[in-house]
Amino acid sequence: MDQQQKHQIRGYEFHVAGALEKDGRYRGMILVSKRGDTLQVYAKPVLIETASSFKSVHAALIEASAYAQELIYNGAITALLPAEAPASGKPAPRPPDLVGN
Repeated sequence: MDQQQKHQIRGYEFHVAGALEKDGRYRGMILVSKRGDTLQVYAKPVLIETASSFKSVHAALIEASAYAQELIYNGAITALLPAEAPASGKPAPRPPDLVGN
């Protein structure tokens, strides 16, 4: 992962990062560490990737930041995050990391 920036919007805490792919392009990633609606803190951040990849890490970071804001402000982020942590005390599941495969 390249460069990270921490953000807080409407109670959600997340980092925006850019990951270098095999083809030399960068994909934006959002790593959510805290939900804003339930205030649940994730032991391991939940990964949300952007659909597009870019030639520069700066463009990937801009895309990830804009995507995160869009998801949060229209409420769509709740569908992409696990609900509550399992009662067994295990951390919430996260989607597979497909970057670089």
